[in-house]
Amino acid sequence: MKELNNHIKTRNFARAYLFYGAEAFLLTHWRYALVSAILPPDARDMNMEVFEGKVPAPDIIAAAETLPFLAGHRLVVVKDSGLFAAGRADDSAEMADYVKNIPDTSILVFIEAEIDKRGRLYKRLNETGLVLEAKPPKEAELINWAVKLAAKKGAVLQRTAASRLVRNSSGDMQNLSNEIEKLVTYKAGGEIDAEDIDLMCAKSLEAKIFDLMRAIGDVDVKRATTLYANLIATKESPLMILAMIARQFRFCLQCGALSKHASQKDIAAQLKLHPFAVREFIETSQNFTEAAMIAALENCLETDFAIKTGQIGDEAGVELLVVKCCDSPAV
Repeated sequence: MKELNNHIKTRNFARAYLFYGAEAFLLTHWRYALVSAILPPDARDMNMEVFEGKVPAPDIIAAAETLPFLAGHRLVVVKDSGLFAAGRADDSAEMADYVKNIPDTSILVFIEAEIDKRGRLYKRLNETGLVLEAKPPKEAELINWAVKLAAKKGAVLQRTAASRLVRNSSGDMQNLSNEIEKLVTYKAGGEIDAEDIDLMCAKSLEAKIFDLMRAIGDVDVKRATTLYANLIATKESPLMILAMIARQFRFCLQCGALSKHASQKDIAAQLKLHPFAVREFIETSQNFTEAAMIAALENCLETDFAIKTGQIGDEAGVELLVVKCCDSPAV
């Protein structure tokens, strides 16, 4: 990121950029920062072309070969092309040859969710351009970022309150940014505390399911069924809640087992999860025996079958599942 900021500050741009990774907020932020630095708004219609999906390499090359009109550069943005993964060998090879010869008047920006670093195009661009990976930040990094973002907008957000906000958003940077914007407006530049967060910010569905899992792990049937009723009251689908519960137990089982010999960072990479979520799954898994988690997954499957075959209603079926999971979870 520092290198990108330096390119923008000095206006010494690379001929090609690759932004990739799981954190969509960062991909969007980097894209707009670069676009804003290269072209003013009134020059973009004539000098920027955006491709999405599996566009043929010759089309991208033709756009990059076009001279800019009354501007210093022509910008070509390519999103989700698949050129950096298996399946587009010919187009990828053609682009790999081209990135060595991009004219000084053009800049190519590739934005991809996933890439294969073994590919020729990736290796060539890594040699000749700038490659940035948008990794989901760790919880501590998110807290620091939230504190700084609130300060930038003229409000005070203490770390304790920021931690609460991060947990409510399940570590999603876009959601976190939106909630900070809302809180700053509400507080009109004052200090944001935990009460403000509880009053103004909705928890993500994943955060609510984590709360439900903690209640189950505490064998607190009343709290668990109340949390489930609250989800139903907010029009969440019982089948969606069932799928989320099954997902929670599955990842708790996997993360709990992997944590015995792997770091949270390695687990996040292996399971393609946010590091924040991995820590939550490991903590939650400690409230259950392995046998209880396996039994819960079996109960989820049986409940799904019973609902879909008409043996029980979806709302009642999932509530019964919650009660069953409370029967014998504790370690």
